[in-house]
Amino acid sequence: MELHIKRKDKIIQTSIDILDELGFQGLTTKEISKREQISEAAIYKHFKGKAEIICGILDYYYKFDNDIKQTIEINRYSPKQSIRFIAECLGEYYENYPAITVVPFYYEALSHEKGASNKIKETYKLRSNYLTHLIEKGIKEREFPKNTSSEDLANIILGTSRTIILIWRMEKGEFLLKEKLLSTLNIILKAC
Repeated sequence: MELHIKRKDKIIQTSIDILDELGFQGLTTKEISKREQISEAAIYKHFKGKAEIICGILDYYYKFDNDIKQTIEINRYSPKQSIRFIAECLGEYYENYPAITVVPFYYEALSHEKGASNKIKETYKLRSNYLTHLIEKGIKEREFPKNTSSEDLANIILGTSRTIILIWRMEKGEFLLKEKLLSTLNIILKAC
């Protein structure tokens, strides 16, 4: 059975590949249409403009976050288990789709596209706020010390993860990303 991907999703995936291969300057409707073998006008049947394509890229980048949250709730993971589970899921996702890891490294450039700035802030904040929520819950449940700053710890985890992903990208996937994310996260969580 052949898997058919909707044209809109194909345009998003192609846009992610272009961003990964050519950078923000290379992400043009002309390049998308060339790779998709469609007219530029056909792109505008699905998207109003580049900002809407960027919003689609962001939605695609964060598409599993709600599923991860639901799995955490269903399984009633502790806060530390939840944070590890997030790292494990995202590590697998990124290993299976390396091009998607380019997205957070272009937040600044993408935010200058009219209509995309708010989406970038909103989607990033959703992940950051959820991590902060888990840490606050962990403080209440005594998994983290009472004097832990949930916001600072969330920033440490997110920043460290981003650095590991950057190194993994620069080294062309020479190490297992999921394992490195989890081992580094364990060091951070043990220190708490």
